[in-house]
Amino acid sequence: MTRPPMNDWKMDRTACRALFEDSLSGVAYCRMILEDGAPVDFRILGVNPAFAKQTGLADAAGRAASEIIPGLRENDGKLLRICGRVAGGGGPERFEYHLAARRTWFSISVYCPRAGDFLATLDDITERKRTEAALIERERRLNRVIEGSEQGFWDWDLRTGTFAVSPGFEAMLGYAQGEMDAAVEKWGEYIHPDDLIKAKASIDQHFAGQSPVHEVEVRFRTKAGEWRWMLTRGRIVEREADGRPAMMSGTFTDIMARKETERVLHQAAIVFENTREGVVITDAEARILSVNRAFTLISGYTPDEVRGKVPTLMLPGRQRTSFFSDIRARLRASGYWQGELWSRRKNGEAYPQLTTINAVKDDNGEVAHYVAVFTDVSSIRASQERLEFLTQHDPLTHLPNRPMLFSRLEHAMTKTRREKGLCALLLIDLDRFKDINDSFGHLIGDNLLVQVAQRLKTRRRDNEMLARLGGDEFAVWLDRIARPEDAGQIAGDILALLEAPWYLPNDAEVRVAASIGIALYPGPATTPEELLQQADAAMYSAKKEGRSSYRFFSENLTDDARQRIAMESRLRHAIDEGELQMRFQPQIDIGSGLIVGAEALVSWDSQESGTITSNRFIPLAEDTGLIFSLGRRVLRETCRIGRGWIDAGHPPLMLAVNVSAKQLHAPGFADEVLATLAETGFPPALLEIEITESSLMSSPEQVVPQLQKLRANDIRIAVDDFGTGYSSLAYLKRFPLDVLKIDSSFVLHLAQRKDDREIVTAIIQMGHTLGFRVVAEGVETAEQLAFLRKKGCDIYQGYLASRPLPIDEFETLMRRLR
Repeated sequence: MTRPPMNDWKMDRTACRALFEDSLSGVAYCRMILEDGAPVDFRILGVNPAFAKQTGLADAAGRAASEIIPGLRENDGKLLRICGRVAGGGGPERFEYHLAARRTWFSISVYCPRAGDFLATLDDITERKRTEAALIERERRLNRVIEGSEQGFWDWDLRTGTFAVSPGFEAMLGYAQGEMDAAVEKWGEYIHPDDLIKAKASIDQHFAGQSPVHEVEVRFRTKAGEWRWMLTRGRIVEREADGRPAMMSGTFTDIMARKETERVLHQAAIVFENTREGVVITDAEARILSVNRAFTLISGYTPDEVRGKVPTLMLPGRQRTSFFSDIRARLRASGYWQGELWSRRKNGEAYPQLTTINAVKDDNGEVAHYVAVFTDVSSIRASQERLEFLTQHDPLTHLPNRPMLFSRLEHAMTKTRREKGLCALLLIDLDRFKDINDSFGHLIGDNLLVQVAQRLKTRRRDNEMLARLGGDEFAVWLDRIARPEDAGQIAGDILALLEAPWYLPNDAEVRVAASIGIALYPGPATTPEELLQQADAAMYSAKKEGRSSYRFFSENLTDDARQRIAMESRLRHAIDEGELQMRFQPQIDIGSGLIVGAEALVSWDSQESGTITSNRFIPLAEDTGLIFSLGRRVLRETCRIGRGWIDAGHPPLMLAVNVSAKQLHAPGFADEVLATLAETGFPPALLEIEITESSLMSSPEQVVPQLQKLRANDIRIAVDDFGTGYSSLAYLKRFPLDVLKIDSSFVLHLAQRKDDREIVTAIIQMGHTLGFRVVAEGVETAEQLAFLRKKGCDIYQGYLASRPLPIDEFETLMRRLR
């Protein structure tokens, strides 16, 4: 059957009318009313029943719209404009309109059947609008809740893999809205690596049904690069028909404040448990709630034994009854009390404790707890007693120290003067103790000092006081003696006591003597300081006259001290003004008899005192620090003179310069030697630095780098006075040495003493074994030289060849023996 063309299709009037009347949508046929070409109203020509029912305007036909819609012309400009536009030939339009009189919303479609008219169809959409309004309001409430909750939210569409986060979460991490790329594959850029593993494991457990929710604490990286703790919680909210997860949603909660609180609480718990002070926390009725570990250590009570009880169970009853009333009154008034009270340990022992009690109040200002912190004062008192002991005693030997001795002397001198008695101060100084320190180290030296103190204690009497003044000096105060000879007798007993062998922790056996100075009171001294000075002067006199002896103080010793001070001043002037003269003692090759070197020595021809020997002014220079300027002058003069001899055509000689221990230990010593060589032009290979055995053994960690630097620049190193110290030859292998010089004390009695001959033989053999050249000092007889030649000694020096000569005489000797 053939369908007629659409433009031929027509609906008869009856059908149109039926459609109009039976339509479920309201229909109104209207004609536009214009004024000056502008729509100002419209007349309703006809409406269907649905229109009357929806609008409640059953009598609308034939009436102007403004008659039935109040305020149409004034308020509904939009309605008039749309209808006028369509009636004027415009295309169909659809819009929504609210009929306020009916509180009804309509969806209106308008089209133009002929010019000036329009047909409007209306559908009641009030319920839809209410639903939309409810949804909008619910969304607003939800947004307000979200904003008020300070949480972030996330959705994960498992079908598409899309993971979205809320703007609030982005703001929590410092990002602007939409700035974060929260895709699953990007999680590693935001979540801490350690926490990402935990988060994924929690999600997998939730997917597998092993946990009702996904919940985990993770650290997120903020835009500023910092880590921020978040608690993320979520669950599956939608599933596919087959049960597979389709959508997962959850929240992010910032837990930084909680983490910080946990950290602070954890630290507080650590402090509570690990502080050395005992801590007790009670309730407002003073019943114990908790105690820390220190409380148990101090009191002996465990937490279970005291919990719920009052602290008075640990008080021994030494405090008066009003004592605790005073504490309670102070706590009520100020919430604070501090003081000392007696407590009792579990074993019954009473002990003093310094206690601080604070009242802790709640938000209402009522006391909720008391916190007591206490310290066992018995240990503090023991420390104070120990400190007081150390202020008056030597920490090494536990003997009284100098301040305590002076206090005793002041009291005793007053008493002796009043009673017209006699007393004495003995100052004991160990001889050559420095060699022990230098050879074996200070720990061994300290051990020897302790042994000396213990040995001296064995002979101490009731009227005597033994003290250590420092270093290797001890003092004995004799409170009452009958005559001066008694002090001498006691000094002799002490010397005999100290002469016995000493056995050191390194299994070495040594003998250490002493020198003792005695000062009597009453005498020239009027104060403890002057008395000690007199004993010190007498002690130095004993050392000067051979050691291992004692001397009484006399006015002559004071004169010696003054002379020593004057000599220091003159020596300083002599160094600055060039009053010191160089002397050179030749060193002879034993095999050829030729001069192969010389030792540079120095003498002092004083205008006031004549010739002063080096054994007088060198020790003074050592004690006063002048040895540094003296040593520099000797080295510079030696190198300058040696350079002059070379320039004058003399054969090259090895020139040896003595260096003190203080010079050797001074920082930059090697650099100073090299600078002097560069300044004078003297060849380094012709310079020999002589150091003593004790200098070598003292602080080798400082000495070795200096010697190595010298050796690296072709300077030879010699050990002077070898055999007088405590070092072993095997130990010398550690040092960069070239020459061993046998001390003259072993050469002097070669013809008379077998032990000296054996020592010299051993030194020569061992020196050659170690690759050293051996030089004998102090050779004075042909018999000594013959023995040395027989044993293979390399070089000798001494009066057999020549005394130390001035420069001109030494030059004559060189020309004669050339």
